[in-house]
Amino acid sequence: MLSWRTKKQSIVSRSSEAEYRALETTCCEVQWLSYLIEDLYLVTSNNASLFCDSQSARHIAHNNSFHERTKLIDIDCHVVREKLKQGLFQLLPISSENQPADLLTKALDKERFHKLLSKLDVCNIHPPA
Repeated sequence: MLSWRTKKQSIVSRSSEAEYRALETTCCEVQWLSYLIEDLYLVTSNNASLFCDSQSARHIAHNNSFHERTKLIDIDCHVVREKLKQGLFQLLPISSENQPADLLTKALDKERFHKLLSKLDVCNIHPPA
C-alpha cells in the first residue's frame, strides 16, 4: 500500500534561506559594480541579469506577501526587492541542468561536467600528449 500526503510549509526551508541570502549578497555586489561603473564614467545600455535556479528564492524576491515565511531573512528580502524594483537587475530563471555554478559545488557525471565546463569557455592549455 502507498500513501501520500502534502502539506504547505509555514516557513522557508534552510536551503531556500541560504539561496536567498546568496541572492542578496550578489545583489549588493551588483550595486557595488554599478557604482564603480558610474565612477569610471562608463555608460551601460542595460541592467544586470541574475540567473537563479531556486524557484522559492525568485518567488520571495517578487512577492511581498511572504512575510510570515521569511522572518529570518526579512532585511535581505527588503534589499533584494528594493533593488529589483529600482531596475538594478533582472532576476531570471535557469534550469538546474544549465547552472554553471554546479560545476564548482556538486559531484557531476563526466558528460554534464564537460557540458558545464564548455559554458565557462575553459580550455586546457596543456593538452594530453
